[in-house]
Amino acid sequence: MSDTTTGPFELTAGEQELVRCYESVKRVLTEHRDELPPFAERNAIKALAALWQIANGAGLQPGHIYETGA
Repeated sequence: MSDTTTGPFELTAGEQELVRCYESVKRVLTEHRDELPPFAERNAIKALAALWQIANGAGLQPGHIYETGA
């Protein structure tokens, strides 16, 4: 009997695309945060938090959002 409560799991094409979005938003906040206007920075942090749930749910161990300074 296999354990299905830990990952990483096999991702669908849609899930893979969402994980790429997570990685992209995280990279923007890490590398270009000081270039963003305040509203864009706040909304990017919110988007990162939502996308983190997808990466975490897929068992990818995405780390902590706080690593980006959020």
